[in-house]
Amino acid sequence: MITISTRFEGANPSGADAVERVGEAAFRIRPFSEDGDDNYKFALLVGVANRSREAVEAEFLIDWSDEQYMSCRDYVLLGRSDRWRYFPAKVEGPVARAQVTVPPGRHELALHPTYGLDRLAAWRRRAAADGPLTAREIGRTGQGRPIAAFELASEQAPAGRRLGIVARFHPYETAGSFAAEGALRRLTRSADRPVSVILIANPDGVAGGMCKRTAPGGADMPHQGRRSDDPAVAALRGWLDEFRPDVLLDLHGWMYRYQDGFSFTDPDLAAELKRQLHRSRDLDRAWKGSDLSGRGQQDSLWDYARQRHGTASLIFSFGWYGRTVAHVRAIGAGVVSALARMGR
Repeated sequence: MITISTRFEGANPSGADAVERVGEAAFRIRPFSEDGDDNYKFALLVGVANRSREAVEAEFLIDWSDEQYMSCRDYVLLGRSDRWRYFPAKVEGPVARAQVTVPPGRHELALHPTYGLDRLAAWRRRAAADGPLTAREIGRTGQGRPIAAFELASEQAPAGRRLGIVARFHPYETAGSFAAEGALRRLTRSADRPVSVILIANPDGVAGGMCKRTAPGGADMPHQGRRSDDPAVAALRGWLDEFRPDVLLDLHGWMYRYQDGFSFTDPDLAAELKRQLHRSRDLDRAWKGSDLSGRGQQDSLWDYARQRHGTASLIFSFGWYGRTVAHVRAIGAGVVSALARMGR
């Protein structure tokens, strides 16, 4: 027998009334968006349990309630932790209909591999052990959750090499967290510069299953960074003021399938980094992005960092389609390796 659960941290939808059994092993699931912005309406996460001893062929009708961007929702994933399997879905108006083979046991049904707050516990344990990595709480969210920065110190590093990495402003964009984790794994092998990494910048949004904001009616963190009084945004500003990164990697996910995003505030740095990234087998897609250096003052965290500390920001967005967790981690490692070859 197949059952669906929604009452857990990070679920979307989060209420049992958004899941309807329409057959013995068939369900209609209605994900929600906290603000209705179609550009970010890609959050889906429910628990799926098969209590029988054999695999069951189940049908899931994911009702997104609008037809825009349905070409990006023509599949689902079933899995857990780092292991996921893709299943195609037939698009019928605003509904994606997927036939999914559910093995015995407990699984998650999602649109992306999941990266929840529970993954931070392993990094905290690693930071508590003897070694170069430390964990620091930079502040608390509006709902009282800690925001953690994982840091590496290097007294021998030359000036201009302070590297900040931040991911997961937008909760659905789990690729950002996995890429940041891959970067942190690579950096811990050789602590040759001061590094501060925030794997989840928006813990409330992640815990609440949001698509974009910290909460319904909450902040869109990277785009309201200069003036928002949201506690999480204020904590990020404080982190920038204290750490004062020379280079800031802002890591996102998105739904483009054949392009990765790359925008920047320093054209020369970005041009050299692109040349270095062409050497990486893991960066396998064309670039789509913008030169932000000529734009005036904006209500963004990267512009806040540029104006106050001269920080050069590199804003990446990575798509999941056709990629594994290992691949996205390797992408993050590849970006910081390229910066290292440049002496940054």
